[in-house]
Amino acid sequence: MSGLERRQHGGFTLVEVMISIGIMTVGSLGILSMHSAVSGANKSAQEMNTALAITERWIARIERDTLSWSRQGLNTSELTGTDYLSPLATTVDKTDWLKPLPADTEESYGFDYFGGDTRDAGQIKYCTNLRLYWLRQGSSARVDVRTFWYREGHMAGNATHPQWVSGSDFRGAACDAATADGWNLGSAPNVNVIFASTVVTWLRRD
Repeated sequence: MSGLERRQHGGFTLVEVMISIGIMTVGSLGILSMHSAVSGANKSAQEMNTALAITERWIARIERDTLSWSRQGLNTSELTGTDYLSPLATTVDKTDWLKPLPADTEESYGFDYFGGDTRDAGQIKYCTNLRLYWLRQGSSARVDVRTFWYREGHMAGNATHPQWVSGSDFRGAACDAATADGWNLGSAPNVNVIFASTVVTWLRRD
């Protein structure tokens, strides 16, 4: 057998093996990177869907609360019978952002990782605030709803944030409007947030 024939039937050289390993490594890193990006996108989408469901739930609560609005009138005291519209009874214009305080203990301003109502500070991941405007004083109003959560999402450990207002762990969120403002919801937000609005009107029931 000639030298040429021996080279043709021989194994791979060390250089060829190293090149192959290098190509496989680069390809594997690309796949892992893509997997990480897809996982992150799926997590963000899941959080967004949960926050959207929470916001829609609060819109429904506001509209249900309108049934307790028994009489129209400028700055009417009849609004004190409502759970969530009552702050309008003390103003002729609008309120600031506020944390709603449901009388029903089954409802809450805070929600856990799965979107369930909770007032346990250790479980809160999402927070909801309201802002109320008179459109026609005494008879119709607009209610803005915002649901916000920490941008990095749920973390099993200590999910810290440098602009946290009253502690270092997001899962102890107070859900106060000052918390969201302190986290900077402006031009460079440090939290994710969903906004929605609804218009409610006093209905004559005679």
